[in-house]
Amino acid sequence: MSVLLSIEDLHLNFRTFWGTAYVLDGVNLKINRDEVFGLVGETGCGKSVTSMSILRLLPSNAELSGKIIFEGKNLLELSEKEMREIRGKKISMIFQDPMSSLNPLFKIKTQMVDIIQLHHHIDKEEALKKAKELLKAVNLPDTHRILESYPHQLSGGMRQRIMIAMALSFEPSLLIADEPTTALDVTIQKQILNLILELKEKYHFSVLLITHDLGVVAETCDRVGVMYAGNIVEVADVHELFENPKHPYTQGLLAAIPDPRYKKPLKPLRGNVPSLLNPPKGCRFHPRCDYAKPICKEKKPQLISYSENHAVACHLFSSQGGDIE
Repeated sequence: MSVLLSIEDLHLNFRTFWGTAYVLDGVNLKINRDEVFGLVGETGCGKSVTSMSILRLLPSNAELSGKIIFEGKNLLELSEKEMREIRGKKISMIFQDPMSSLNPLFKIKTQMVDIIQLHHHIDKEEALKKAKELLKAVNLPDTHRILESYPHQLSGGMRQRIMIAMALSFEPSLLIADEPTTALDVTIQKQILNLILELKEKYHFSVLLITHDLGVVAETCDRVGVMYAGNIVEVADVHELFENPKHPYTQGLLAAIPDPRYKKPLKPLRGNVPSLLNPPKGCRFHPRCDYAKPICKEKKPQLISYSENHAVACHLFSSQGGDIE
């Protein structure tokens, strides 16, 4: 598989009133063409700001360095005008709450037609025709009623389908889905995830799926990156990750999932998520790790290949350490 997007040594800091928050600490990951890549981790680990860094939609107090290579171009070196040609057109994004993305003051028709005209440079009649086609593509057949509705007149699932339709209107190479099912009930969640997968097969785009739900990851993703406190700690094929997790944090996440087949008590991760204003030295997970060694407190582990489709950032698998017993 060829690489569509490559993030290399990405650092992101935020200047705040209380000091500098070291949010991303050298993130490295690759997304291949025509794959679903899951980015998983607990709230506040840096998943969403990674996606916003790709699109360069960060506030003015952000300090970003490293490389984000998309289709051979480093996005961090492009001008804002050049980014506008990529943002939306080649890289589209859907958010977890479609109500915050749709303008409550305008009908769906106005919003869809305006955005289609903006990027395709076609007249209003052609844009309206394309909007109807897109709504049908996301299984919303009653196009006239939907286009004449305001966002509050539609259900959460319908609003999310509309956001997917708008994201696909530019035929992107990469779709970023930032927890797209969080605000929906379970049955609608399944429908939305299936829809994204169906459209991905039809239009051949890649998906970066951001979630904290390992069940969603297991059902939808080809490969998975596990993030902790601004670091990618493990990357693996989805089956390999669940069957053979290597990083202690990944093992902790999986051990905390309830399994109705067994009556074993859940094993929560001890300790608390570190403050990114003053993160731990070395491995940021070491204060909560049962296998921590002295080197873990001093030196940050690098992401190294454990096998062909499995990489882990842990001193237990470097030359200084050994496999977890």
